[in-house]
Amino acid sequence: MTVKAVKDFLVGALVGIMSMMPGASGGIIAVIFGIYERLIADIANIRGKLLKDLRFIVPLGLGVVVGLLVCAVGIDALLQNWEIPLMFFFAALIVFQIPDIYRLCDGRGEEDGITRWNVAACVIGFVVMIAFLFLGSTDSDISLAELDIVDIVLLFIVGVLIALSKIVPGLSGAAILLAIGLYTPLMDLVGSMDMSVLMERIAALVPIGLGLIAGVLGLSRIVDYFFRTRRRSAYWCIMGITVGSVVTVVVQALQGMETDMVPATAVCIVAGLVFGYVLSRVSSRYAEETIETEPA
Repeated sequence: MTVKAVKDFLVGALVGIMSMMPGASGGIIAVIFGIYERLIADIANIRGKLLKDLRFIVPLGLGVVVGLLVCAVGIDALLQNWEIPLMFFFAALIVFQIPDIYRLCDGRGEEDGITRWNVAACVIGFVVMIAFLFLGSTDSDISLAELDIVDIVLLFIVGVLIALSKIVPGLSGAAILLAIGLYTPLMDLVGSMDMSVLMERIAALVPIGLGLIAGVLGLSRIVDYFFRTRRRSAYWCIMGITVGSVVTVVVQALQGMETDMVPATAVCIVAGLVFGYVLSRVSSRYAEETIETEPA
């Protein structure tokens, strides 16, 4: 395995881990590491681009899977003891990435200056994220053991929603699952690593998986179209989503904040800012390497 492949694997693992944390987004990591547009273009054009880009896709994909599994296994203990401080950690980390995302709003080849469409895209992205403040965490009525046709359709839709969170930077898949009451059941299912339980619940995982695949393939083409035709507005929408995600995470964290959490929260905020600074420096160099190795 080459040095570049190892780097791709580690970035993929970071994307996977961030995708599993409530309030965090693997998509933002993909954006700041300069791989987002490349991934979207590859997925949107499997024959024309993805198959030619396997040296990049395979190690990155393996890293994402490892990150997801590692996080699924260890996330219960973290969330039980550190959920609120971790949310502030992610908020601080994301804040440090906003300047990097702003630089991507340069609109290469598009009109100079910020247009009303750029502003509208930013506002739409922000409003979409703020809407999650009004989605409370509820207990799901879907049984993962005994499914009827309605449950199967709903689980397929859940898969599409998870795909949406993977395609749209700033949108947290974990937050969506929490809002519809499926986060804990799915984390318990995957995190247990009990094959007998997994086989019993395979009927629930199949429609989710099919929805995820259908969502990724369909939505990636839509996003790729906007990047090819309205790149600047697309990044302004991502900017709005990113700022909105910070506001959403902080408000939700403050709602669950208790006095004894203050010291740990302060430490996590500082750690988030430090990690965000390191991530910003590392990501800029990695992004340059990624652009240089992108196939024509």
